Amino acid sequence: MWYIGIDVHKKMCNACIKDLEGNIQKELEFPNKSTGTDKLLEAIEGREAKAVIESTGNMWLRLYLGLEEAGVGVVLANPKKTKAIAEAKLKNDKVDARTLADLLRAKLIAHCYAAPESVRELRGLVRHRISITRDMTRVKNRIHAILDKYELESKGTDLFGKAGMMWLRGITCKLTELDQFIFDAELRHIETLKGLIKDFEWKRE
Repeated sequence: MWYIGIDVHKKMCNACIKDLEGNIQKELEFPNKSTGTDKLLEAIEGREAKAVIESTGNMWLRLYLGLEEAGVGVVLANPKKTKAIAEAKLKNDKVDARTLADLLRAKLIAHCYAAPESVRELRGLVRHRISITRDMTRVKNRIHAILDKYELESKGTDLFGKAGMMWLRGITCKLTELDQFIFDAELRHIETLKGLIKDFEWKRE
């Protein structure tokens, strides 16, 4: 069994491969992209291996999935806890690739939960929905600001419903040329966001 400690960064990764006794078999640097994953797999030479990657933003995901697909057992480590364990057990100043490999051999890795692909996709969908909703709120607030500037007020209950949008589109010759241009652009933005939200609802179903 080989144990691989991987220090992941946005562009480049460093890996240290050790055997069961802790002897360094290989050390290499590779880009954090699919070609880099292939380079690491070539270095393993088809041997049975386990790897540990620290959970740093989303920088770990591509490498994690590539190794997992290739049959390498991958552990996702909590960076803060792993560093604390390393300092206590191994007296190192920095949790690097060599230290991660040693912690993996000693079964001292502080694990992070790595959600399955279906859960990651659902989370991505939810984040996208939240982002669209926030965009919608900002656009609506900008429209309200223009209406307040000109003391314009709709008599309807839902300003951005069907009737409300008809009223908004009917506002002409009451705004300056520049404000009218901005106002019309914001209305088009509202319609675009509504379409995206509709697409999202369809995707979720």
